Amino acid sequence: MTAQGASRPVSAAVLAAAIGWQLQMGSGEATPQDAESLRRWLDAHADHRRAWAQLGEIDAQLEPARRDGVRMLLVRDTASRRWKQSASVLGLLAAVLLGIGAIDRYEPLRTLSADYRTKTGERRTVVLPDHTVLHLDTRSAVDLAFDASRRAIVLRSGAIAVETSHTEAAETRPFVVLTPDGSFRALGTRFVVRRLDDGAEGTRLSVTQSAVAARPGACPADPDRTCEGERIAKQGESLVLHIGGASAVEPARTEVDAWKDGILVVDNRPLSEVVAEIARYRPGHLSVDPRVAGLRVTGTLPLADTDQALLALTAAVPVDVVSTTRWWTRIEPRPAPR
Repeated sequence: MTAQGASRPVSAAVLAAAIGWQLQMGSGEATPQDAESLRRWLDAHADHRRAWAQLGEIDAQLEPARRDGVRMLLVRDTASRRWKQSASVLGLLAAVLLGIGAIDRYEPLRTLSADYRTKTGERRTVVLPDHTVLHLDTRSAVDLAFDASRRAIVLRSGAIAVETSHTEAAETRPFVVLTPDGSFRALGTRFVVRRLDDGAEGTRLSVTQSAVAARPGACPADPDRTCEGERIAKQGESLVLHIGGASAVEPARTEVDAWKDGILVVDNRPLSEVVAEIARYRPGHLSVDPRVAGLRVTGTLPLADTDQALLALTAAVPVDVVSTTRWWTRIEPRPAPR
């Protein structure tokens, strides 16, 4: 890239995405998976690399000024004034952090730069340029990375349900979902991909129609290159992908994609798991008392109204919903009748 090309302006959307990545990687909490996702984002388009380089240059220019400003403030303050100011700053910082935490619980901040995203409790359906239908679950984010060789979706967080299109007979590019754990190539199909605990435990694939080829991150995503670690999951099957390999194929859960229709279908699952699923759709804190966490639940719950879902639980198992505020709710054992 020439010097003139490197300095050429980029779009506001690309610049916002680059800033989001810079904040995420500089937060001190970035994981190797985040670094891999950033690498893929940079490789997806020349504008991404140019925006990243321009941000680096700006940051390098501002850093000395930041250091000088901090030194001047430290020299000017007396010990007493420093203490008062520090206490004020700490109080303000605590308030800001609490505010940021509340905002992040409603709308994840680290995915604000994603091409498509959803807030807590929100679901969204998007028709992609190739007419593939993409359903985003709550707190989910993806980037579009279509190019001449493949139709790629980068799943940054949450879960998606994919319905690949077959309307274009001339379309030969493979459709691939990329995550830090590896890649999932559609074989003319419908399927669900979900980052487990936001990716800490891998990525789960569930196939609802046809089949999907899953490759761990150690393998090339290019289907023309062989990979011994590749696994094929067929309709009704599921597996978990890690960067170093894939789990054994197992039966997928019933109605694994029912969330796109606004319902949660559970079949003899522990109450703790059911509550954890409902909590993904609520902006406040939701927990379950360990004394009732193992109760088994079967039924259908509404996701669009989590208060109604919790009320339905009280009819299914002997528990009560105890809310301190709208933002703090706990599932507790129902007191025995006197």
